[in-house]
Amino acid sequence: MYGLQAIAAHNGWAMALAGALIVFSGLVILSFVISQLHRILAFFEKKPVDVEPPEDKPGFLLPKPFPEDINEIVRLYKPLVEALGETFYLSELYEMSRKNDFPHPHITLTALRESKILVSDGNGVFSWNPSTENDDIENVEG
Repeated sequence: MYGLQAIAAHNGWAMALAGALIVFSGLVILSFVISQLHRILAFFEKKPVDVEPPEDKPGFLLPKPFPEDINEIVRLYKPLVEALGETFYLSELYEMSRKNDFPHPHITLTALRESKILVSDGNGVFSWNPSTENDDIENVEG
């Protein structure tokens, strides 16, 4: 006995179907695990919760709709810059703005550089433009 008759006589069709179902269910389970992997990793990478509430940080309270006016943004970033000192690296200001939940720090720092509020002193060191402290930004750009 050979061919399809031998397969039917020895339960070959049932074994082939069972094998296909095992492989398919294994692939379904694997795809489900991969799709939920970000949740599993987030569970193990829980960040420690700050003990200090943000209300205790004077000068770092942000308005709910973050202002689009560059003068208001300068006023909000000024305490961060003062905490860094007279000269600082842009990466330090970026990290401080991220830690204090400032939205879109990269875009904001780019806008501050283009408005000549953050001035490069060379070698990657920046300083706050002193002429912007009391003047409007429109006067500095002109």
